[in-house]
Amino acid sequence: MPPTAAPESAPSRPSLLEAMRERLLVLDGAMGTQVHAIDLDLEKDYLGCENCTDVLSLSRPDAIAGIHRAYFDAGSDAVTTNSFGGARHVLEEFGLEGRTFELNRSAAAIARGVADGVATPDRPRFVLGSLGPGTKLITLGQIGWDRLYAAYREAAEGLVARICCRSSARCRQRGRRSGCRPGTP
Repeated sequence: MPPTAAPESAPSRPSLLEAMRERLLVLDGAMGTQVHAIDLDLEKDYLGCENCTDVLSLSRPDAIAGIHRAYFDAGSDAVTTNSFGGARHVLEEFGLEGRTFELNRSAAAIARGVADGVATPDRPRFVLGSLGPGTKLITLGQIGWDRLYAAYREAAEGLVARICCRSSARCRQRGRRSGCRPGTP
């Protein structure tokens, strides 16, 4: 059975590629630099995970949203999610590997919420999922290909669950196969 059409209330905005064909787009700056400029408590804000900025998407979504908002206010067309270290093999260094999907989903939801809040019909705003290189290398034998692939896949699924399914009818339809339900915030 083919997927049903997305609800009429689905936001209509040009795709990132369409917007790029029309004009140059401005991307945000470094998330980590902005995070470290905020006075944060190691135990309360970082949940005891020193320098794990990804956990702030759960403990301090207001701070992360403020960073995204500041970039949009400064003229950015797109922001990257607070998920640079969001792959399982990185998060396990902090004992957070079991929260990989949740952390990435939260990072995407925060960014998407701010983007939707400042977007206008004449100036759509975009969210780009961010996954950094990690802390283990295949070439040094620190991690195997299958484990690395699975780690990035899990993180990406958390990001896509909030970015695509919330923003595009086509992604909503595809998302059903991966457990994303249309209309989920």
